Amino acid sequence: MRYALICLALSPALAPIASAQWEDDWQVWETKTEIGTTLLGATHADEPVLYRFWLDTSRNRILDNGVEIGAAGRVEVQRDHPARAGFSGVPNGTEGSGFGLQGAFTGLATGIPAENEDARLQLEQAYVYANGGYGELRLGRDAGVALRFREGSPSIFNTVAIGAQTLDPSGTDVITTRHDLTGPSAKLTYTTPRLIGFRAGLSFTPRVAVRGMDRDADRNLPSTAPVTLKNAAEGAVNFSHLLRQSGVRVRASVAASTAEVDVPAYAAASYDRVSTWSLGGSLEYQDFSFGASYLNSDNGMASQGDYDAWTLGLTRKVGNYLLGAEYGEGEDNLTNLDGKVWSVGVAREFGDHVKGSLGYRETDLDFVPIPASAGVQTGNSLDGIVIEITLSN
Repeated sequence: MRYALICLALSPALAPIASAQWEDDWQVWETKTEIGTTLLGATHADEPVLYRFWLDTSRNRILDNGVEIGAAGRVEVQRDHPARAGFSGVPNGTEGSGFGLQGAFTGLATGIPAENEDARLQLEQAYVYANGGYGELRLGRDAGVALRFREGSPSIFNTVAIGAQTLDPSGTDVITTRHDLTGPSAKLTYTTPRLIGFRAGLSFTPRVAVRGMDRDADRNLPSTAPVTLKNAAEGAVNFSHLLRQSGVRVRASVAASTAEVDVPAYAAASYDRVSTWSLGGSLEYQDFSFGASYLNSDNGMASQGDYDAWTLGLTRKVGNYLLGAEYGEGEDNLTNLDGKVWSVGVAREFGDHVKGSLGYRETDLDFVPIPASAGVQTGNSLDGIVIEITLSN
C-alpha cells in the first residue's frame, strides 16, 4: 500500500522574560516559555489528520551559593492513531473479539476490540528541581532517567524517526527503543554532574498510572487484565565526549528498569516482575553521523513474553542537505508481532527557522494469531513518501 505523510511542526520559542526581581541581584527569577504544534496527515490512515500542541514553561533562579532552583511544566494536546495512543494498544489487522493479555512494558495486545481514543489533554511535566555542584534533584511528574539519557540512531525526521515515533498514522508501528517504563508519572530523580564525559542517574516511581501522550503507562485496555506497575526503579549512565585529536564525538547510554506488576488474581499466574534494559550510541565525524539502539524487556510475563527491538541510522551532510537512511526491527513474543521498517531520505534547512524532510519508507508487520491456527500468518505491508516540514525560531 502506498501512502504519503505530511507533517508540519511549529515551535516558536519565546525569549526568556525576567518576571520578578527582589532587592538583591542573586534573587532574580527568570521565566522561559515555549509553544509548538505538529500536524500530521496520511492518505492511507483511518484518521487523515493527526496533531500535537504543547506548551513548555519553566521558572528558576540562582541562589548566592550557586545552586539553581526552579519548577517546570509541560501541557500537551494530542490526537494520535485512535487505537494506538501512546504506542500501546491493538495494531491494525490484529483486532478481535476475545480476551487477551497486554505487555507490562509495551502495552501491546492482539485479538481484542480496539480502543478508540479521541484528542487528549495531558499534563506531561510538573516538577520542582535543585541543581548544583553535587548534581540535580527533581520531584514531580517527569520522564525517568532511562528515557532522558537515551542515545541512538540519527534520523532526518523528528516525529517519525524509527524507534522513537511519536505519532503513528498507520497504527502498525511496533518498534520502540524509547526506554520509558513509567511515562510521566510522579517520581523522584537524582542525576550526577557530568564528569569526564560520564553522567549517571536514578529514578523512583511509586505508582505508574498516567496515560502519557507518547507513552501510555496506564496499561488497562478493554478485554484485558488491568496492569498496574508499582515501585518502579530506573538507573542510567550517559557518556558524551569529543576526541579532539580525531575530531570524533562519541555518545552512548545504557539503562535498566524494573517494577512490581499488580494484576487481578485471575491473571496473576501469567505475570511476574517486569525488567527492561537498553543501550545505544552514536559516532559523529565531520559530516557523518552513525548510531544504533537496542531494547529488551520481559514484558512482565511469567514466560514467553519477551520484547526485542533495535535500530540503525546513518546521516551525512552534503552542502545544505542532510542525507539519511535508517532501519529497525521489533519482535513481541507475547502477541506474536514482528515488525520491520526502513527509510531513506533527505532534509534541508532553509534559513534558521525552516527545515524540510523528504523520504521513502517501507513497513512490514507480520502477525501469527494466538493460538496459531495451522500456522496461518497474516501480514500488513505498506510503503510510501514521507514529507516533514518544521518551522521554529
